[in-house]
Formats: sequence, structure tokens, C-alpha cells
Amino acid sequence: MLELAFTPDRGHGEPVYRQLRDYLRDLVAAERLPLGTKLPATRALALALGLSRNTVAQAYDELIADGLLAAHVGQGTFVTGPRQDGARPRPQRDEPQRRFVWSGLFALRARALTLPPGLIAGRSGRKRFDFRGGQVARDALPAGEIRRAFAHALASDLGAIAGARDPYGLEALRGAVARYLVSRGIACDADDVAIVDGAQQAIDLVTRVLVDPGDSVVLEQPGYFGARVAFTAAQANVIAVDVDDEGLRTADLARVLRTRRVKLVYATPAVQSPTGVVMSAARRRELLALADEHQVPILEDDYGSELRYEAPPIAALKTLDRAGQVVYVGTFSKVLFPGLRVGYVVAAPPLLEKMMLARWNANVTTNVVAQAALAHLLATGGLGRHLRRVRTVYGARLAAMLAALAAAMPAGTEWTRPRGGHSVWVTLPPGIDSGALLHPAWEAGLRYLPGDVFCGPGRGGRHLELSFANHTPAEIRAGVRLLGALAGKQRPRSRRRT
Repeated sequence: MLELAFTPDRGHGEPVYRQLRDYLRDLVAAERLPLGTKLPATRALALALGLSRNTVAQAYDELIADGLLAAHVGQGTFVTGPRQDGARPRPQRDEPQRRFVWSGLFALRARALTLPPGLIAGRSGRKRFDFRGGQVARDALPAGEIRRAFAHALASDLGAIAGARDPYGLEALRGAVARYLVSRGIACDADDVAIVDGAQQAIDLVTRVLVDPGDSVVLEQPGYFGARVAFTAAQANVIAVDVDDEGLRTADLARVLRTRRVKLVYATPAVQSPTGVVMSAARRRELLALADEHQVPILEDDYGSELRYEAPPIAALKTLDRAGQVVYVGTFSKVLFPGLRVGYVVAAPPLLEKMMLARWNANVTTNVVAQAALAHLLATGGLGRHLRRVRTVYGARLAAMLAALAAAMPAGTEWTRPRGGHSVWVTLPPGIDSGALLHPAWEAGLRYLPGDVFCGPGRGGRHLELSFANHTPAEIRAGVRLLGALAGKQRPRSRRRT
């Protein structure tokens, strides 16, 4: 009998019969099931794959309806009709006539990986205004300071760091980070710090060592899409808890913790991603009390705490942690540039040790030249000088964004007034969907991230994120005018009465 390498993902939202249908369709398209191939009987294939006969029959029926299979009474089911990818040119003599089908071989973890809409797609074509998050003011980078820091690393430290491969990172940078975190109210030393490839790797490592398939993880709603991707890839059950103008709603979290065994709580207390709100002092105390009562670790992503435009900085949640259950994550990508890919973690020694064992299996350690350069930049005060300058730049761009939204967006549009970070969270008027608006916006050269990226598929609706980091005030005003015009065209008109 024909053997098929198909493993169903029973935790996926798509029915198993559709997974099997898509797998068979890929085999036909790749000519691994050539025209005329006889497929196993539904009962035999169900037994071989450990599925119900009805599941196989449903998959066959849909492929028959699509014209890819034909069933003949008394003879069986055969591959027939056009291929899914249309006609292909006749292969040359040395070209293989069949393609390898990967779709049925992916691990369940890999099948859960999807790309949020609008994040990377559309890299080609006109791009006038890019308001997607994760960017910085490229025209305000401390180019001279960075060049000198890397030159110092290559000239003075290269011999010392050439053989370094400690997964915890260079001791010089870990010590510099420990001293740097005094400004966040965190008392630690180099042994409490590990250097990682940005905050995203820290989230991934925490997930790898704490979360098993089926475990429940709490994520803010709306929340950082990178955390959602990491938790989904680990086959975790992601529980969304709403955010308001005081941050994570701890009363809602308490109800979840009373009824579910939660393995991890992810939060962005300093600058909530993507709304920009700051978690209140009362909520911080309540969050820690709940975590202590239910013995749940908290992953504190402090990605944007350095970029504050109103009031003095609020100490990190980690400063209130007496039991060592807060895993603190920071990054240099948001204050310098994303391509740097250097972040840090402060965590309890047992957890940090497991995380570093996990990262050894992935990439051993972070780029040592970049680590040495950052250590020099911190030691000489270069990062601090850059932060003081760039806060002024971002403050002016945030003001321009808020004024442009008030002037150009349709009536009924709402937005947050963040006290820090790079972005503004926008809620469109009823009847305007950010996902539906995405295509005409991209056609016009306007980039943004729709609400589904932060809320999950089908939940973002009227929301979108606009980053003000990488555009001048004049560009921000022009870009928001374009967005307002496109949104106005989509707004439904009231019908006249007859």
C-alpha cells in the first residue's frame, strides 16, 4: 500500500481532515502522486495513519470536489485533473521531475509557526512611510560613538575575546550591565546577568526551559507578538488577559489563576506593548502577590523603559521581587539599533543555568565583538549620552504623531498617549477594519502593523500600531494624512431612508 508520512496536529485549530487534504494536495502538486495513481481505500489509509475512516473520507471528498481526485465505484480513488500549482514547463534532461514534499514532515512545533500579517511581507515595492514597530531613529544614531567602541574592541580586546565562548557572555559586559541596571533600581552583580541575542531570544529560552506542550501561559491583550509566537511554537495554551490604562488587569488574572494552572505570566510593566501604558504601583503589588500565592514566575520584558517622555522613570517590577520569581529581560536593540541583537537577562541562578544550557544548543554565545563594543560604550558613558539626545528626538516625534492623528484621522478614531516607547496604539472608528485597510495602505506605500498581530487572528479588528521612531515630524504628518484619507474611504456611509 502507498505509504504517507503524515502526522496530524491535533492541537491546531484546523480540522485533521483538512490537514490531510492539504498534505495530499501538496503531494499531487509536487508530482509525488502522479496522475493516475491509485490511493488507498479510506479504511486502509485510516488504519495506517491512526485516523478515523470518516476523517480520510472527508479529505478525499474535498479533493474530489476540487477535481484533483476521481472515485470510480468498484475500482477505487485515483489522482486526476489539474495540479494545484498549474502547468509547469517541461523539465530539462538533468532537472529532477519531482519535488520533495516537506509539509508532512514538519514537527508539530514548526507547524505552529506563522508570520504575523504585515510584519515582513511586502518588502519590495514603494515604501514611503514605514510606521511598523521595532525601528529606531536612524538619523539620530551615535555613529561616532559606535565606531570608536567597535574600533576599541578590535584593537584592544580582540586577543582577549577571540576564544571567548561562555554562553553567559563576556564578564566585562555582564558587569557593565549590572552597573547600568542600578538606574532601574535593580541590585545585582555580573553573576546574575546573562547576555543573549536580544529580548526575543530571552523569551524563547525562558519558554524552552519552563513551558511544556499544553501548559498555560498568560499574555497581555493586546500583547507583544514575539512572545505569542514563542509560546505558540512551544504548543502552549495562551490565555489573554486584558490591559487597561493601569496595565494588566490583575483582577482578571486572579480569576484565571484560581481556575487554571498557569506556568508563566508575561508582562511589559514599564511600557506596555503595544499600548504604551504604564502599570500602576497598585497593579504591580497585586501582580507580585498573585504570582507568589500561585507560585507562577513572571517574565518582565523591560524593552522600552529607557525611553520615557513624561515623569521620572518608574523602577522595574524586579525591584519588588523578594522571592526571585521575576525573570527580568532588557535589550539594547531599542535604544541603539535592532540589528545589534544584544540583550540581557537577570534571573535566579537555577533558571539562568538551564537557559544557558538551552542557548548552547542553539548558538553557544552572542557575538563577542559586539559584546566588547557595548561594554566599552557603557563604561565610557556613550550610551547614556545617546539616550539623553534621542529622548528629545522621540519626544518631538511623538508630539507630531499625536497632533497628526487629531488633525487627519476620521471622527471616532481613538489613540493612546504613551509615556514611553516608540509607538501609538490606534483604535479606528466602527466599520473600519485595520486588516482590510492593510492592502490599500501598502499599495500606497504606507506600512503599519494591524491589530491582529498583537491580539491574535480575528481579534485585532479596528486596532493598529503606528511607530513614530523612524520618521521626521514632517514625514509623520504626511503619512498620517495618507492613513486618514484611506481610512475615510473605507468608512461605511449611512443609508438614506426611503
